[in-house]
Amino acid sequence: MTQINHDVVRSAIRELIDGKAISGAALARETGTSTATVSQFLNGKYKGDNDTVAASLNTWLESHTAAKTSLPVAPDFVETPTSQKILATLTWAQLAGTIVLVYGNPGVGKTKAIRQYAATGNNVWHITASKSRSNELETLYELALKMGIADAPYRRGALSRLLRQRLPDTRGLIVVDEADWLSLDAVEELRILQEECGVGLALVGNHKVYDRLTGGQRSVDFARLFSRVSKKYVINTVSAGDVDSFCDAWQVSGQEERKLLKMIARRPGALRSLSHILPLAGIYAQGKGETIGTSHIQSAMLELGHSNLNEE
Repeated sequence: MTQINHDVVRSAIRELIDGKAISGAALARETGTSTATVSQFLNGKYKGDNDTVAASLNTWLESHTAAKTSLPVAPDFVETPTSQKILATLTWAQLAGTIVLVYGNPGVGKTKAIRQYAATGNNVWHITASKSRSNELETLYELALKMGIADAPYRRGALSRLLRQRLPDTRGLIVVDEADWLSLDAVEELRILQEECGVGLALVGNHKVYDRLTGGQRSVDFARLFSRVSKKYVINTVSAGDVDSFCDAWQVSGQEERKLLKMIARRPGALRSLSHILPLAGIYAQGKGETIGTSHIQSAMLELGHSNLNEE
């Protein structure tokens, strides 16, 4: 059995406690040791089996270190040129109390930008449509819950009247993600709410959002909404600047690495793929004490089931 240096363990534990990383009481709980025992050991006054206490604390230290270093800290939000334009479009909708469309291919950062805007703004109500939440009643109910109306009635007429009482003078913004799921009735109700209450409305989704408003058999039904859309922002692909922003956030500075990541971002999934690949590449790099390189990125691609770029 390897002899553990008690003084080294004491020093490491004291540093964590002094740095407020953990308290003595919390350490005692996590190691299954009494607070008194931990305190006495750290002060060199424990009269019992010091080797056992040192071994327990050392095991905890190893686990603590592994947890800190095993997964790189992913940025909460990466501001890219595309996300800046999305945020600007949402800002315009809220300030002007108007309707905007944001639509484009999957994985270009639409949802991340919406979440950032909602998290940092006032009176921004972000709801997500889906197959089960696409009709008029479900959409209104989702909005009411997002506004904090816990006792919202589950009836269309009552909900509509309640929202018309709450929304005026809020200068708020309703953001519907995955808006391509919305039914005609749901879209029309949102349009009327926006118009009567003076709030902003942003419909965000894939290209079907725009196609439904401008083409097909029901284009006439959507004409009243489309004529009120003040701004449209379409995102077909991510830009080189978007990928550079991700590289900066993950501290990837090498030109070869950036070139590889830009090639990956041209595939379906775009930035979403990078948000999966880069954390895993970071783990591989950390395990070798290196910065993220092409070999780590390629290993992460393989592990996550992405085909090799030269297979295209």
